Amino acid sequence: MTDVAVWAVTVPAEPGQLHFARHALRDWLTTAGVPEGTCEDAVWSADEAMSNAIANGGRGGERTAVLGVSAHVDDEVVVVTVVDEIGWRVPASGVVLAGRGMAIVRALAEEVNLSVTDGRTTFTAWFAREDTTSDRSGHSTADRSTD
Repeated sequence: MTDVAVWAVTVPAEPGQLHFARHALRDWLTTAGVPEGTCEDAVWSADEAMSNAIANGGRGGERTAVLGVSAHVDDEVVVVTVVDEIGWRVPASGVVLAGRGMAIVRALAEEVNLSVTDGRTTFTAWFAREDTTSDRSGHSTADRSTD
């Protein structure tokens, strides 16, 4: 059986508070042994989702007061979830569109799901837990270019 590690935090839905969630998530993923590239992708994606929840959250003047951020890790995958309490404003088409940030998240993650249900928006992104064996130069041999 695969061991699963789980982490969760609730943060105020204020731009100035998001760095606490980012740092806490990064520290937890690092402690859980998640490779650096996967860790950075997961943290960046969570930050994008939190920022979008703040920028797009609320209907009829209501604003999201808190965001739930969680992650779980097993031997193969890292899953990051961000949930708000009010829900993003959804256009009449029913399709939640976002800027380039969500396109980048979709490129980084294996899978992304964004849904608005029961007045809440839930963002979930799945990342493959990659082997980050380094070559002699110290660069990762994973399929990831950071140079």
